Amino acid sequence: MRMRELEQRTGVGRETIRFYIREGLLPEPERASRNSARYSEDHVVRVKAIKRLQEERFLPLSVIKALLNANETGGVDYTAFPNLDTLLLTRLDAQAADSRRTLAELSEQTGQSEHEIREMDRIGLISIAPDGTVDGRDAAIAARWSELRSVGFTRERGFMPDESRLYVEFVEWLAAEEVRVFFGHMVGQALEEEAATAAERGIGIINDVLGMMRTRALLRRLHAVQHTDQDRATRKGPAQSHGDGEETINESDGPIFLKT
Repeated sequence: MRMRELEQRTGVGRETIRFYIREGLLPEPERASRNSARYSEDHVVRVKAIKRLQEERFLPLSVIKALLNANETGGVDYTAFPNLDTLLLTRLDAQAADSRRTLAELSEQTGQSEHEIREMDRIGLISIAPDGTVDGRDAAIAARWSELRSVGFTRERGFMPDESRLYVEFVEWLAAEEVRVFFGHMVGQALEEEAATAAERGIGIINDVLGMMRTRALLRRLHAVQHTDQDRATRKGPAQSHGDGEETINESDGPIFLKT
């Protein structure tokens, strides 16, 4: 298809599409000549995905690019450690192997209705098995997530379940990138048992580091958004009268730098 058809089918203008191509969010089109380009169904799908992730999830383009490219192997040999998943399951999934809960049991444990628990499954926070049960890890996730309601993150205050998709999408992207990096560095450098031990210990350490980094980032963000306006107001100073009934504001030149 030509550019005009791609614009019509996606609702995105050509300059934006060309920008996506330059930034690597879209593959280059087939070119019969310098001024002739043809686009495929893959372009339609990806442009629509980018638009949806921007409008519905408010994700930056760098994260969208990583999400779109998460399944591309880039030459990484994922078959080098054929038993790695099994080894890690036996080491890391003790909680998941805990007794399974029915939805009724989980509802009683968490204080959430079965409908609310099914919403978690729909969003991707947990996974309900075909027999209607959840494993120990997902039960723990549901229990912790339900605590958010008790501390004030309620529907009445506008905290809706679909907003948690942010975490689901971030974790899926992060996991894909971590697996790619891990295999890229470990293949040819360690035996499978050694790789499993490194992964097991690394997961726990990085989980702790991520929690600390997120807390630090949240505190910095809160400081920034709370103090920017205050700093601007301070720099402007009080209004001064010229004696003619008009007032001017003393406004500092140059950018405002936050102290962090």
